[in-house]
Amino acid sequence: MTSRVLWLCLLWAVVAPILAKPSDGDDPFADDLTSEYAKQIIRQAKVAEIKTMTKPEIAPCDDFYTHACGNWHRHNPAQLFSDLMTDKFQLISKGFDRRLQRLLRSNELKSELEKKMQRFYMSCTLVHRDDVHYKLALENVIREYGELPALAGAQWNSSDFSWWRTVAQIQHKYGKQIILGLAIMQDIRDKSINRVYLSPADAKQTGNSILNLLVESSTSADLQQYFGVSPSAARHTAQQLLELQKSLSAGSSITGSLENGLSLYTLADLQEKYSDQLNFTEFLSLILGEENVPEALYINDEEFLDNALLTMRSTPLATQANFVLWTLLEDYLVNTGPSDMTKYCTESTKKYFGQLAQHVVYERYRSVEAEAEVFNIWQQIRGIFRQQLMGDKLDWISNATRQLAIDKLDRMQLNINSYDSENFEELFGGVTIDRVNYVPNIQQLLIAKGRRYMERIREPPAALEDTELLGFTPAYNVMENNITIPVALLQPRYFWADQYPEALKYATLGYLLAHEMLHGFDDDGRKYDAAGNLAPWWDSKSRYEFDERRKCFQAQYHQYEYGGLHLPVSEEQSENIADNGGVKLAYAAYERWLGQQTEEVRQRETMAGLSYDSRQLFFVGYAQLWCDDVQSLFKSTVAQGDSHAPSKYRVVGTLSNFQEFSWVFNCSQSAPMDPEYKCAIY
Repeated sequence: MTSRVLWLCLLWAVVAPILAKPSDGDDPFADDLTSEYAKQIIRQAKVAEIKTMTKPEIAPCDDFYTHACGNWHRHNPAQLFSDLMTDKFQLISKGFDRRLQRLLRSNELKSELEKKMQRFYMSCTLVHRDDVHYKLALENVIREYGELPALAGAQWNSSDFSWWRTVAQIQHKYGKQIILGLAIMQDIRDKSINRVYLSPADAKQTGNSILNLLVESSTSADLQQYFGVSPSAARHTAQQLLELQKSLSAGSSITGSLENGLSLYTLADLQEKYSDQLNFTEFLSLILGEENVPEALYINDEEFLDNALLTMRSTPLATQANFVLWTLLEDYLVNTGPSDMTKYCTESTKKYFGQLAQHVVYERYRSVEAEAEVFNIWQQIRGIFRQQLMGDKLDWISNATRQLAIDKLDRMQLNINSYDSENFEELFGGVTIDRVNYVPNIQQLLIAKGRRYMERIREPPAALEDTELLGFTPAYNVMENNITIPVALLQPRYFWADQYPEALKYATLGYLLAHEMLHGFDDDGRKYDAAGNLAPWWDSKSRYEFDERRKCFQAQYHQYEYGGLHLPVSEEQSENIADNGGVKLAYAAYERWLGQQTEEVRQRETMAGLSYDSRQLFFVGYAQLWCDDVQSLFKSTVAQGDSHAPSKYRVVGTLSNFQEFSWVFNCSQSAPMDPEYKCAIY
C-alpha cells in the first residue's frame, strides 16, 4: 500500500464514524456523505491528493507534467516483479476490483448466475501450485491434444502432430487463438453482412530483453514444478518457446487501423497460394464446421501469415507441439503466491465473467445522477464541436466534407457499458461451475465462449468487443460510430465528484469524451462514414489540409525522448490529434459553463489549500489524469510500442500547443511550454 493510499485510508477510518449525525432512529454506523462536514473532508482529501502529486519547485511553464506529477512515483512506484507501470487508470481498475471482491466474498449474490461467478472465484482461491489434483488437471488439459514433447522426450511420437490442425481444433472447442485465429464480424466495407477474418493471434510482447528473461524463467519453473521436467530440459524448452514467439512476432509490419492490413481472398485462391503449407479448406472446416466454410474471407496482415507459415515449416515438430500446447495451458496457470491469490482470483473472475462482473458491481453502486452527468457533459462537448464545424474556426475543411462531418457527429452515440440488456442466461446459463475444480471451470467457460463465437456466423452482423479493455478505459468504435464509457470510470471521487470544483470534471470526463469523439474525425475516422462503413468521405482538399497539419504533430512528437530513445516517426497520429483537440474542446466547454455561473458558484471553483485559480485547476486536473511511473527498464518499450505518446508528452506536447494554457499560467514567450510554432488540427 502506498503512503498516499495509506494516508487516505487512515483519514477515512477516523472520519467515517463521525461523519453522520444521526437521529435516534437512524443507523449509528451509517456514513452520511451528503453533510457539509463530509463534503469538507472529501474536498480536503482531494486537495491533499493533488498537493501530494505536485512538484511546485518545477515551474508550470518549464515542464507542466513534472510540475503536476513530479511526486507521483514516490507514492505509486512501478515495480519490476509486479506493477511495471502505475497510473490513474490502474487505480480505478483496482478500485473496481475491490468492489467486485467484496461482493464475491459476501452473501449478497442471490441469483444462480451470480452464485456461479462466486463459486468460480472460490475455486480459484483454493488453487495451490503444489496441489497434486491441480497438477493432474493441467496434465489433462494437454492430454486432450496429445503429449508435451518436453515431458515425453525421445518417446514423443511426431507422426500424428499437425500444428495447424491442433490450433484449429482448439479454437473450435475453446475459442482460444494460437498463432492464427478466426474472427467473425461485420464486413468492414459493408456492415449488412458477416465476414470471416483470418488474423494473427494475440501475441505477447517480445521486444524487451528483461521481460523476455522473466518469461523464460517463469516458463522453465512451471515446466519443472508442474510436469517434473529436468532443470536443463526445462530451460532449453523455455528458450525454444521464446525464440519461436520472437520469430512469429517479427513477421508483422502492419501498424494503425484494421483496413491497412486487409486483403480479401476467395478460398480457392487462398488454397492455391498456400497449398504446400496449409490446407485452408480443412483448416476453416475444423474451426467453423464444413457447412460454414466461406467462399471468401479477409486476411488481416498477409505478411504475418507468410512469415508464420514459413517459420512453422522450418521449426522442429517437437518445438511446434511444445509451443501450441504450452500456449493452450497458459489460461490455467496460476503464477502468483498465496499472499496474492485474492487479487489474482478477483481479476480472473472479472476476465471470465467480464460482462456479468461489471453489471453486478454497477447494479450495486450505480447512480442516476452520475449517469446524467456523463450525458450532460457529452452533449456540451458534442455541441461545441458541432458549433466549430458549422463556423469558420475549421475553415480548412471544405463545405461538402464539413456537412458530412456534422452528419457523422449527429449520429455518434454514447453508451455506458453497464450491460443492462445483456442476456446473461444465454452467456452463462449452460455453464457448470463448482466450488473446487478451477481448471475444469475454466474449460467450461471457454467451451461456452467458443460455442458463442462460432454461432456469430449465423447471427446478424455485429462488431467485436474487447470486454477486458472496455472494463477500464473509454473507447470509440469506428465501425459502430459510438463511444463506450466503462462503469469503473464512474466510481465516485477518483476524477470528479459533486464536492469538487467543476474544473476537475471538465478536465477529466470532458476531455476523455472529447478525445474519443475526435477519433471519429482523425486519421482512421475519416475513412469510416456515419454508419461505420469503410467508405472514405473526405474530399481531396480536406485530406490534403489534414495531412499537412498532421505532419506537424509527426515532427513534434518525434523530437521527444523517452527511455533514451526518440519517439518513433509515425504517420499514424490519431492519438496525439485526439489529445490535442480533446483538451481544447473540454476547456471550451468549461469556459462556457463558467461564464454562465454566478459569482458565488465561481468562488467554489477554487480549493482552499491550493494556489491555483479555477482555470489553472482545470489544467492541473488534466495533467494529473496522466500521472504515471514506468519501470525504467521498460521505458524504451513503451516509447516504441504504443500508439499513444508516453504520459509525460500527452501533457507537455498537448498543452504546449494550447495558447490558452500559456495565458492562464502567464508563461513568457521564451518558456518551454510556450513554443513559437504550435501544431493544431481541431
